[in-house]
Amino acid sequence: MDPFSAYTIPIQGLKTGLHEYQYALEGDFFRHFEGSLIQEGCVQAQVVVDKRPSLIIFAFHLSGYTQTTCDRCMAPIRLPLNNATRQLIVKYGESGEAGEENEEVIFISRETSEIQLAPYLYEFALLALPLTNTYNCQAEAHPPCNQDVLRILQSITAEQPPNPAWESLSGLQ
Repeated sequence: MDPFSAYTIPIQGLKTGLHEYQYALEGDFFRHFEGSLIQEGCVQAQVVVDKRPSLIIFAFHLSGYTQTTCDRCMAPIRLPLNNATRQLIVKYGESGEAGEENEEVIFISRETSEIQLAPYLYEFALLALPLTNTYNCQAEAHPPCNQDVLRILQSITAEQPPNPAWESLSGLQ
């Protein structure tokens, strides 16, 4: 059985207009992708499909978090997704028509009966991850941070003399 069958949208026979789909992406979903950067999490995906006679516009909005390890203190944290709104345009025709090569535009034939959204949901969740896995320890009264590691890091950085190269660059604007 295909683990991604729940993320397939039948476009043949879909009426013109807006259609909304909701998905819950959790660890099982992410683990089906080989070498996935996300192993655990809870991501809610809302997909609004705007079907038109010549194209289909998919608007993705993802919210939620992933479970990971903090890059700073190595504590397990819930990392929220950043700006998780993306768009995918599906056009009927041949790829590369009129120089329209674009990562957000794909081309399908009129005979295509369905579109598999799982790879796009996965990719957009990855793109919404912050560059670094760090937790804002000052935001909560009881953060999950490893305070011992943070104290050691703070003492190490306090002992290091300032780098003269960075000091000379700080005056540039």
